Amino acid sequence: MKIEKEEPPIELNTKNVIYWSSHYKKLVFEEGDTAIGFKAKRFIENNCIEYIKDEYDTSKSCYICKPIKDYNKTTYKIFWDKEKKDFECNCQYHQTTKRTCSHILALYLQLKIWNYNKKIGKDINAEII
Repeated sequence: MKIEKEEPPIELNTKNVIYWSSHYKKLVFEEGDTAIGFKAKRFIENNCIEYIKDEYDTSKSCYICKPIKDYNKTTYKIFWDKEKKDFECNCQYHQTTKRTCSHILALYLQLKIWNYNKKIGKDINAEII
């Protein structure tokens, strides 16, 4: 049996970034696989994820997920919860279900893209923590 090794992509972008779906228990490739995945990809396609310093605690950094024009109107904050060792979002879905929302998934995908492209020397305009 011959094992074929797949070459890594030249760069990561919204077309080839993947994530682990805890609901489906599989790696998800297609935008239509989940509603949360579809929304998350729309956020990164529209450059909605930004790194900011927390306005109340400058030692803590966080991210925002800006709205997509003509789609939604609210900017959400996503920050690292040191106790839970996971991201928290201030959107209603995450606060009521405590499950990964499209904003957190968009952040995961965006960080994956930024970090991978930085590692391969691709010029990016993002501050990575």
